[in-house]
Amino acid sequence: MTAATHAAVAAVIAGRFRSLAVALALSFGTHFVLDAIYHFEAVYPVSVPAHWSYERTMVSLYAGMLLAGAPVLVWIRRKSRQVCLFACYAFFMSALAFEPLPLWRLLWAALLTLIWCLVTPTAAARRWAVCTFAAYLPDCLKRLSPAFARFHDAAHYSPGLDLGDWVSLLGRGRWKLNVNTLGSDPYYLTGYAVEVVLEMAILCGCLWWLVRNHSLSVTDLPPVHHQTDPVDE
Repeated sequence: MTAATHAAVAAVIAGRFRSLAVALALSFGTHFVLDAIYHFEAVYPVSVPAHWSYERTMVSLYAGMLLAGAPVLVWIRRKSRQVCLFACYAFFMSALAFEPLPLWRLLWAALLTLIWCLVTPTAAARRWAVCTFAAYLPDCLKRLSPAFARFHDAAHYSPGLDLGDWVSLLGRGRWKLNVNTLGSDPYYLTGYAVEVVLEMAILCGCLWWLVRNHSLSVTDLPPVHHQTDPVDE
């Protein structure tokens, strides 16, 4: 999943749990749950026949996601400026994928999170950012620790078996098509479209939840004052 999707899910977790330690642990753990779901990575074999570089592939992917999510961002901006700004921060986190050095990627992520925490006016939004950093952390650690990388890859869905392969199997009775034919095969492209829709549904659904519920975040709720019973008095 892109960092934006991990961020949106982490923000929902931050808004649902009063304990920051629990929210951080769950945000870190849900990274692996999300990566086990089929998502956009089929774009790599699709781009092979066109001889696209990794950078061009990622730019095309993020540009497509921004175009698809633009109506949602416009709606969010009308409903909640705070959530819209957080969505922009989440997409900036996604841009860290272009940084080749893992340590620099980690430092940039920490810097972006620190800047957000300094400029945002609400405690709830600061929790969103801190939990986002926890959710993004596994992608940095896997490049710094071979042992953690093996665990991360074991939890990740197999990139050699995409939804496009399953659709091809159901539609034509065979899969594992030649990589040079993937970009023109309607069955494979249908499966890939489903992968993109899955990720966009998770991302946009979490942002929608934040718009509807961020004002009721557990960190911003007033303390409960129990009235005394006049009979007892």
